[in-house]
Amino acid sequence: MGRPAANEEDKRIVQVNIRLTISENERVTTCAEASAMTPANWIRQKIFTGKFPQVKVSPVTAAMYRELHKIGVNLNQIARQMNAGKQPNFIGVISELGRQQTSILKHLIHDSRPGKREGIQGSTEL
Repeated sequence: MGRPAANEEDKRIVQVNIRLTISENERVTTCAEASAMTPANWIRQKIFTGKFPQVKVSPVTAAMYRELHKIGVNLNQIARQMNAGKQPNFIGVISELGRQQTSILKHLIHDSRPGKREGIQGSTEL
């Protein structure tokens, strides 16, 4: 079963071409991705509603979420070892993981411009 036929008035048959600079194109693409839309649909919604489409996807990268997850896993492993009395010398590692976690949380909370992010440095793997 195929797609139902669209009404003649709903068909998009007129094409409008615009030229963008590389930075403008990156900006539109980033905003469209954050709104889970194609660039054409994002531009269309902005033009006809006068508002920016709602951001549906967090502007924070998936890599940042994975990094935060790794920190949490490592902290849980360290806590288990310390509670079992096996490794009492994890204070330095815990403090470094805490600093990385604070940095990531700062990015998660204060990242309001999707194109202006800084990278997360450091590795959390033990």
